[in-house]
Amino acid sequence: MVDGLILRVVPDGPVTDEELAEQARHLKDHLNQVPGVEAMELVEEAEPGTRDPVSTIFGVLTLAVFGYPTAKRAAADIKHLTEVIKRYQERNKGKRLRMSLPDGTEIDVRDVSEKTLTEVIKSVSVPRQGTPAVPQNVDGE
Repeated sequence: MVDGLILRVVPDGPVTDEELAEQARHLKDHLNQVPGVEAMELVEEAEPGTRDPVSTIFGVLTLAVFGYPTAKRAAADIKHLTEVIKRYQERNKGKRLRMSLPDGTEIDVRDVSEKTLTEVIKSVSVPRQGTPAVPQNVDGE
């Protein structure tokens, strides 16, 4: 299982693998312009007996969302990410985005508000490697 979000481009009608891959690449390019976000095409080990050691799953992206030391900066970047996802959904009628969370929960992006999507993304964002963690007070400290 992938740690982080998975975005899947789901067509409402028949499309080719090439079309799905192209749509996912366009979305990946837009997502990677958001600070604190790393989007990649999902790859996994190929079927036994094939020549390729890995294969791309068409129309599927893994999405890592990194937190920043300041809550204000992280909130702005997550809001920007949410806007990119919702705009993609609006521009590409006939294709839906499904988001899979690390716990296995799946969400159809067009069925949720920007506010709800922002909260979901915040809940799975992780501190960027090398970013000092914010100390949390424990009772009495």
